[in-house]
Amino acid sequence: KREKLSLEEVRKRIADRKSHPLQEEEKDYHPLLEKVSNIRGKIESLNKDLVGAEPGGEVHPNIYKSAEEGKRLLTDKVERAVGKMEAPQDPTWKDLLDLNESLQEAVNLLQNARVSHGRQVGAVFENEVSRLGRLADSLQSVSGELDDSLRKGKTRLGDLEETLEKIKERENLLGRKNELEEKLDEFRGKKAEVEGELDKERESLASLEKSERFEELEEVKDRIEELTRKKEEIRKRIGSKISELARPLRKMSKMIERDEHMVSSTVLEAVDLYQKDPVQTALEEEEGLPKLNAMLQELEGVLEGKMELGEREREKRLEEVQDIIENEKVKKLREDYHRTETKIDELKKERKESPLLEKKEKLEGSIESKKSEKSEVERKIEKKEDELEEVSVQIDEKSEEVREKVDSALDVQVEDL
Repeated sequence: KREKLSLEEVRKRIADRKSHPLQEEEKDYHPLLEKVSNIRGKIESLNKDLVGAEPGGEVHPNIYKSAEEGKRLLTDKVERAVGKMEAPQDPTWKDLLDLNESLQEAVNLLQNARVSHGRQVGAVFENEVSRLGRLADSLQSVSGELDDSLRKGKTRLGDLEETLEKIKERENLLGRKNELEEKLDEFRGKKAEVEGELDKERESLASLEKSERFEELEEVKDRIEELTRKKEEIRKRIGSKISELARPLRKMSKMIERDEHMVSSTVLEAVDLYQKDPVQTALEEEEGLPKLNAMLQELEGVLEGKMELGEREREKRLEEVQDIIENEKVKKLREDYHRTETKIDELKKERKESPLLEKKEKLEGSIESKKSEKSEVERKIEKKEDELEEVSVQIDEKSEEVREKVDSALDVQVEDL
């Protein structure tokens, strides 16, 4: 039978193995360290020999000079490489990782020294350079063996870390599930509470709307709506009246821009405002519409003079301008608009000051608020239910992942999932 462990026992075993990674690796690194020390000693000795080495026979001066300079640079790099090959006596896991990195740096230094200077130096000191090459290859082999072993150890430690991470992820999901269940209970209770309050307020509103006084207020409301429609109709009529002059106004504006016609600042401002928003400008003008009148009088003069228009259109636009000026069409419409607006304000004030209406508005506002609150709670319930379902699926999936990781990393079965 395979060993079975609880999650807590799995954690303890992983912690123990992580704290003793060399034991987990089940490998004696001392033979490798002895190889490193041996190679280091040989390279160090060879480098000292090379520093003081002299040619065995006659060498051309130029070749000798090149070899000596190359030897100086090569031995300097070899010396630096030797400094990175210090093997620890009783290594910890960290010591081995540090050594592995140092050996790789040493191998790179030796390789660089051989590539950069080996040919120059080898021309005079062939034997020493050949020996250095063999020792460098041996070091590279030992470094590769150490790196491969440590990689496997890192993989095993990584498996343990990943197993712990899977267990932690599952615990987080379980915690999240508990939070969601608590929230759902809270939201469902809140929904029932809001529904009870909503029913009571709807009954109160229905009773209020059946009263005689409320019917009178509704008649006032109908009158306000009627006057509001009248206001809108007046706005349209003002807009229609001024829009008849849109084309000549544009032409006059361009004449002003091209300095073909000079006007006062009042007229200039009026032209700009009445082109942008003629209705609102007319409604917000001072009593008597001085800007509109100034603009129309200026437009009348231009229409009678230098504005380029067909004769038929010129006559028609002049009639429209004169009609607005002489019959005060826009002014009368504006006055009617403001009278209507005043009446609407009075009726609104009458409705607003009614305690019955205030009570109705409060009830309606409260009902809408409660309906919105209920919808929001229902939305939250639906969201939490979806999240709970999703988390439950994730817990099942994560439990299976934990089983597989424990089996792979520890070769045991995990219980209580």
